[in-house]
Amino acid sequence: MPAWTVQVVEDQDERVEAGMLVTEGGALIAFSDEGLVLRAWAPGQWRTVRHLEPAEAFPGGAGTMDHVLTWLPRD
Repeated sequence: MPAWTVQVVEDQDERVEAGMLVTEGGALIAFSDEGLVLRAWAPGQWRTVRHLEPAEAFPGGAGTMDHVLTWLPRD
């Protein structure tokens, strides 16, 4: 299953393994391959999402900026 990091605050990331990430009404929702909701982040509680390559899913993996989704809050 693909691994993703979600930046929830400026210097804090959450890691989640999910088959797919989607946005709905400003929320970010992580789904399993079977379509089950694994994790959800409320509007204003997430900043950046990045798909992790298999080598990056483990500590010490190489970092790239590929596959980045960024959300900017409305003022």
